[in-house]
Amino acid sequence: MGTLIKSISFKNFYNYYGSYEDNTYTFTEGLNIINADNNMGKSKFYNGFLWILRDEVYDSDVKKIYPASESYFKMMSAKARYERSDLEMGVRIIYENEGITYKVTKSVNCSKQGDDWDYQAKTDVIKTEGNSDLPLLDKDEKQEAIRCLIPADMEKYSLLQGESMERLVDLSTLDGLEKTINVLADINNLIKMCDLAAELVKQAKKSYQEEEKRNKDADADIINLRQTRDNYEKWIQEATEKIELARKESVQAKEKEQQYESEFFSSKKRIQLRKEYEDECKKLEGLKSKKERQELSITSRLFDENCPWLLFGLEGETGDFDDYRIALSKQLAAIEIQHNPDIMLPEGSPDAPSLKRMLEHEWCEVCNREAKRGTDPWLHIKKVMERPKEPMRVSDSFMQFYGDIQKITGRYETTIPNIIDDYNHYMEEIWDFEDQITQQEKVVEAKENELTLVGSEDTSEDDDRRVLSGYNQAKRLLQEKEEEIQRYTGKIELWKKGLEKANRELDKRQESTPIRKAKQLYEDMQIVGSIFNSTKERIFQGLVSNLQVSANEMYGALTKGNQTLGGTLNFDRQEDGTVKVSVTNSYGEELFGNGTGFQRMKQLSIVMSIISSRVGNKRFDYPFISDAPFSEFSWNFIRNFFEIAPNVFRQSIIMIKDLCEPNSQLLINEHGEDIARKMREGEIKGTFYVNYPETRADASNLVTKKKCYSE
Repeated sequence: MGTLIKSISFKNFYNYYGSYEDNTYTFTEGLNIINADNNMGKSKFYNGFLWILRDEVYDSDVKKIYPASESYFKMMSAKARYERSDLEMGVRIIYENEGITYKVTKSVNCSKQGDDWDYQAKTDVIKTEGNSDLPLLDKDEKQEAIRCLIPADMEKYSLLQGESMERLVDLSTLDGLEKTINVLADINNLIKMCDLAAELVKQAKKSYQEEEKRNKDADADIINLRQTRDNYEKWIQEATEKIELARKESVQAKEKEQQYESEFFSSKKRIQLRKEYEDECKKLEGLKSKKERQELSITSRLFDENCPWLLFGLEGETGDFDDYRIALSKQLAAIEIQHNPDIMLPEGSPDAPSLKRMLEHEWCEVCNREAKRGTDPWLHIKKVMERPKEPMRVSDSFMQFYGDIQKITGRYETTIPNIIDDYNHYMEEIWDFEDQITQQEKVVEAKENELTLVGSEDTSEDDDRRVLSGYNQAKRLLQEKEEEIQRYTGKIELWKKGLEKANRELDKRQESTPIRKAKQLYEDMQIVGSIFNSTKERIFQGLVSNLQVSANEMYGALTKGNQTLGGTLNFDRQEDGTVKVSVTNSYGEELFGNGTGFQRMKQLSIVMSIISSRVGNKRFDYPFISDAPFSEFSWNFIRNFFEIAPNVFRQSIIMIKDLCEPNSQLLINEHGEDIARKMREGEIKGTFYVNYPETRADASNLVTKKKCYSE
């Protein structure tokens, strides 16, 4: 059983310019190496297998898999495309499966029509059995033959490219390892037998119930007992199905919980920091608004009724103005007296403050003569000061104009000295706001840096809220499903007691031989089903138990000679039937942070251990094809794999650059020379090819040639 690839050939496929005969690589059992430097066809070689198996190719420009039909232009040899406008491009694989040889050729006739290319693709499959060649024409037959190369369920473990090795076993899901064990340990047939036995139980039960219905001697009590029994069986079956569904949903909820758990605390922290950041930003905006309002208030302060800043620096000016006004009044009074000696108080006489001052100083400033207290002049001044006030009227008198100015500005005399203090207080408030803003900007910046450190640039608030919601929902669902399982488990126990009682009563009342035979068959089928299920569980449990030992042996062999230890693999069967894999250190604590090389080796050791734990054949029967699997490995890892792989994989085809030495005449380094020598001497079974350029050229004229060092 299984498949062995005999050869692969290329025709004008990427940089494999020329005919199939020019670009044929033959393989044997064991280790087959295609050693090539960068841009010398490793990924293109791998694409040949992808095209044959999946009608896809890997586009190294965008690092994605694309349908081959969308990539024909890139797949064509650039050299062939420049040389002619009509060419054939293709891949041919010859392999053997169960004594039958298949030759599969996928090709495209490419012809240039103006500026565009026309493509005509075809697939040819020839099946050789004995000396008879049979071309397969039916599309389904062709696909079935191609799938003999590597079955679909084995492709994940057989066809690997670089980082895909890290996904050999899906350890991110709780049942990922269980699925891998079922496939690689070849117990799927046993699982199918369990399903078949379950179907036989259903059929036997149906026959038993039909035989009961044919019994005409059944009275009402028997019919009621049957109904009771059927009800119990129905309830138990429904509850069992609900428990099974709840377990699956519980596993999914646990996976979700674990998936969100690593992000939960980071998301929670980000949400908290975003709230703090927004609050600090609001504080900053508030301070800026206050400062802006303070700055805008300068206009009102310039014209403030109580302390106008426009009068800044005018201390004493009102006194000088008063002196000028008094002097002017005296001059005007003297002139007026000369013309009208009888007037005592000419127009523009002093205001109330001046009159008051005259009374206090006992001196008439109008006449410029003494006015002693109690004398007629003094009493006259007092009478003038106390005379009734007349309504203000507009006067065109020059003295009246200056008198009004004096009255208006006089009240600011005492406030002008306060302007400088008011201004300094204003500026202190502005500077205080600037200091507060500067400090708050630092707080905002610190919060922003905190957010950056927890990954806020890569996630939105909605993303984080979805994580929190998903995590909490998963926890609630997990608890609900566990409670549901317990509830239905309790009901089943109760219903089973009722079922046993109903069956005992029916056994006493139903003595018909056909019924007893049908019931016996039903019970026998139940026993058979139980045997198959317990056998499956026993084998699976045994595999898991042995797997921990063999996986650690394999892990140790693969990491042998490394400067650091990769820890110990642990396989724990969970209550829900799944298997959890963890790595522990020498203290038994879970180990985190192993490098990529260790992580890939962990995956590879698990797969290789599962294969080695198979019942019967201990080797993987399909080709192990890998493109650059050792990009993260040291030479120590690579050497260990080369030593162990032939014992696990019947045939390995490895595209690798780690043995290259372009400056060497042989184009390989000392490790490559050692492997080639061991292959020639028969110590290692396999083939060793080295790709090299025909001449130094860019992709438009690149031609890949090969040397075989194992012959």
